[in-house]
Amino acid sequence: MTALLSEAARGSLREDEPRDGRANGRADGATPSALSEDQSALSASAKHSHQASKLSLVRITRAAAVGITVLVAVFSFALSFSSLADLAARTVWPDKFAWLWPVIIDGTIVLATMALVAFSAYPEQRGPRRYFWALLAVGAAVSVTGNAVHAMLPNGQLPEQPLGSWGAAAVACVPPLALVLVTHGLSILWRFTPYERPDETAQRQEDALVLAADRLERWEAVAAAIHERGQMTSYPTAKIADALRLLHDTQPPLALRQIGQRLDLRHDTVARIRDAAKSVLGESTL
Repeated sequence: MTALLSEAARGSLREDEPRDGRANGRADGATPSALSEDQSALSASAKHSHQASKLSLVRITRAAAVGITVLVAVFSFALSFSSLADLAARTVWPDKFAWLWPVIIDGTIVLATMALVAFSAYPEQRGPRRYFWALLAVGAAVSVTGNAVHAMLPNGQLPEQPLGSWGAAAVACVPPLALVLVTHGLSILWRFTPYERPDETAQRQEDALVLAADRLERWEAVAAAIHERGQMTSYPTAKIADALRLLHDTQPPLALRQIGQRLDLRHDTVARIRDAAKSVLGESTL
């Protein structure tokens, strides 16, 4: 009786040995892979966080630039409006309608600039673009000329002009020119939408994951086909697929005994799985 119990204990130990080897094999083989996956995940998370912070900074900068541009445009419009309205009141429309003239002139500049930015996405619309370029040129020329002429007229509040007539005219040309340039810049900033640039490394990792998933599906299909032929039916499909994956997708290649230890299979069983897969695929080698 004691001999029988001792023999049973030794048999139990022999049965447990492959499992221990399989566990150790899995642990030894899985640990570097798991560490690599964790490191890749941490690296991807860090890159995503860095890109998100850069994107947030770009958005804040864009918002600040839009605000500054709006202020400069408003100030330029106000100065140009004042000069053109006074010029109209002193020359043609001395009554309350003098303010309409600067609205027409500078409003035309704003309209033409925004229209050009809108049509920039449609290069085939050459006719409308030429029209608005001409409209912008005429509006800017009239506004600049009007501001310059107004600066050269006698001004009771400035009986003496330190810069002279031409110097005053040059200073007066700045607001309408700034209005043209700033309005164009504002339209560009308004259309610009910050976006997160794709990470090439992350894209390659995603492609690798897709390829790995395709390979897993391939070996699952081969394992199912082996079962359909009535072969290896005493082994689960998942275990056969794992054996095929370790046989053909592992670098450097593993020996049959190593694969058997990882999957709790005999090495000759692994060889039979390999041969059955060759038969399914109709190839001498995979």
